[in-house]
Amino acid sequence: MTISNEQRALRAGRVGSSDAARIMAGDWPALWREKTGRAEPANLDYLPAVQIGIATEHLHPRFVARATGLSCVAADATAVHPYFDWMVAHPDFFAWEREGTEGTPDIIVEAKFSSGFQPNAALVERYWWQLQHQFLVTGMERGLLSILRPTGHEVEPIERSPSDGVRLLDTLEAFWWHVVNDVEPTGKQPVDAPRREELRVVDMGRHNRFAALAAALAGQRHTVRTVRQAETALKALMPGDARIAFANGVYVSRDRDGRLSLRYGVPPRRALDGAEVWMPDQSLAPSLEAVLAAGWGEGNARTCEEKDSFRWAV
Repeated sequence: MTISNEQRALRAGRVGSSDAARIMAGDWPALWREKTGRAEPANLDYLPAVQIGIATEHLHPRFVARATGLSCVAADATAVHPYFDWMVAHPDFFAWEREGTEGTPDIIVEAKFSSGFQPNAALVERYWWQLQHQFLVTGMERGLLSILRPTGHEVEPIERSPSDGVRLLDTLEAFWWHVVNDVEPTGKQPVDAPRREELRVVDMGRHNRFAALAAALAGQRHTVRTVRQAETALKALMPGDARIAFANGVYVSRDRDGRLSLRYGVPPRRALDGAEVWMPDQSLAPSLEAVLAAGWGEGNARTCEEKDSFRWAV
């Protein structure tokens, strides 16, 4: 979320939500240098992911309202912890459980743009400590992670965790002691967010068809491994200037990006019209002089007259 210069100055000597995530990730020395004025924070003005997030942040209230039916407005003020003034938070948006935008908001909305293929569970874990920090500062209990992708929009609910809140506060206080006392900290082990599983784990032993197929596959795993090794070897033998190479019901094709794929069957008919027969590169074959000089092809020294000789069967 874009913040003003005044808000940036307020956060400079304090611990914000993104700082909390760095602290829990173990990035103490670098952040300590920033908070004590020994280093400048990283310049994010030309980081594409950050700029795309800023450019698309105005879309989140509409998507959140459509997905949840909740009113959602931008948070235009930086919140300060009621007891620890060195803890501040600037949520992206606020939402109201009831219709309308009157009274005190009760839901934090954190807006994120994701251009990758991370599942929602991974994004919740990534921003877990950032949301928990905002809960500590604002006193709210619930939040929404608004995830905008090029392919769509999703909302993940996140609730305040009392145990993780205590763990977070203890860790932040330990870091802030180093800032106040001007003592450089060492790197810390990351404190992982709780795992958030999206899919269940199922024992399919009672599913007859599944179990039978699994047993058959396990019994033929050596054959499967042989097939995969042969497929890899065939791709490695693909001529560098060939679009399609085939033999004995198998063909390897190369796409425009150079990726190879192996298929079973006969190549397309139009590809066979201009097919050439592969021949070994004669430039790599040894000359007759080289063969004779190396003594190749001299044969067996034994003759029919020698002891223990052999004779051709007639």
